[in-house]
Amino acid sequence: MKSIFVRIVLLPVFVYLVVGAVFYYSMVKPGHWQALEFLEIYAITGAVVLGVSAYLAYQITRQIIDPLRFLLEKLQRFPENGLGQYVRSRIPEIEAIRQKSEDHLGRLKSYIGDLNLEKELLQTLLNGLQEGVICINRKGTVVFQNHNLSEQLMEPDAKGKPYFKVIKNHFLLEQIHSIISGSARTIPEPADFQAQRKHYRLAFQPVEMENEPVMYLVLVHDITSETNTMRLREDFLQNASHELKTPITSIRGYAETLSHRASQEQESRFLQAILRNTERMERIIEDMVIISSIESRAFPFQPVTMKLSDYLEQLRPLVMGNLERKSQTLEIKLTLEDCTVFADPLLLEHLFVNLIANASRHSPEGTAIEVWGEPESENHVLLTVADRGPGIPPDLVEKVFERFFRADRNRSRSEGGTGLGLSIVRQITRIHGGKAWAENRPAGGAAFRIRLPIRVRNLASTSA
Repeated sequence: MKSIFVRIVLLPVFVYLVVGAVFYYSMVKPGHWQALEFLEIYAITGAVVLGVSAYLAYQITRQIIDPLRFLLEKLQRFPENGLGQYVRSRIPEIEAIRQKSEDHLGRLKSYIGDLNLEKELLQTLLNGLQEGVICINRKGTVVFQNHNLSEQLMEPDAKGKPYFKVIKNHFLLEQIHSIISGSARTIPEPADFQAQRKHYRLAFQPVEMENEPVMYLVLVHDITSETNTMRLREDFLQNASHELKTPITSIRGYAETLSHRASQEQESRFLQAILRNTERMERIIEDMVIISSIESRAFPFQPVTMKLSDYLEQLRPLVMGNLERKSQTLEIKLTLEDCTVFADPLLLEHLFVNLIANASRHSPEGTAIEVWGEPESENHVLLTVADRGPGIPPDLVEKVFERFFRADRNRSRSEGGTGLGLSIVRQITRIHGGKAWAENRPAGGAAFRIRLPIRVRNLASTSA
């Protein structure tokens, strides 16, 4: 304010001095009394000019400086003390600046209020999750942690601290370090780990801005109860299957012995019904054990790279016995002979046997079951098992992979289906990181499609 005030005052004073000097040397005669009279008048008028200049300078300075000073104070205290009252200016340009600033600050306050509301809402949602949540920025500083994270894994009140000083679990620390340091090129898949008799599932989710990760969400889910339940279920199924197999085997043995000695047609028909149902019970028990082992990850998963055409031909003898009962054939078509698949041979065998058996049950006698494979992309192969049956009702297409689900209960029971085959197919596909779905063919029948990881040999390099 002083700088502007001095400049406004000095300008008219400087002009007055220059005009007075010019007038003195050009108009005043050399007489002594004339010079003194001129200097007296000049001093009085100079004082008047100085006073008027000072007053005008003060008023002008207030009109310029006061609104800007109050605006600066509001900006320094914003947003804690709100907007408050502004000092208006009579200078149009200064008043325009004040009004624009007032409008922008009002919108900014509204935006800040909305952001604070969203922040509180997000924190409430994150604290309400069952999973433990950690948010870490690119510098490795903990930005947020909710209340559900176990103290066995991380120190409480770690906000603002480096992650390597507050993480207690070694596995969790290694996984977070690989993400923050950039040694992991991609976000790792969810992984399970154990800490002090508790089981956890770890997952990462990047938070991106302009396609660049600015922070990472670390989700830690306590799956101890789920793991214990799965173990109890697996133990129960294993024990139940073991206990049921013995009496079912005895029933089947007695029924087979009596069927050879049956003299009447009615007795033979009853015994054959007993044999069919014991076989079905054996298949149900076997399927229940398989699907339980797969879901609990107790089933050994040993994927290898296999040539798809050779593997499918090896499966042909396993399914032809079932197909020949209905005079059906198996047609295998591959669009790329050198296509290979990265999968577990035993699990893949269960997958194809169940799909082909399902297609056979729903196809008329004398028809062909089609199996074909084609590369869907550089990383996946698409396998299809198609039948010539009536197809799947549109409202049931999404339910066919559920346990014990039957689109046609009468047909499935008469054909001997257990209702677990397609559930096993879906679980095996998930283990391989693929996807299974069903759809109806335009020409009739249903097609079950399986997407699996692929390995395709580079033909150009081999031929060179």
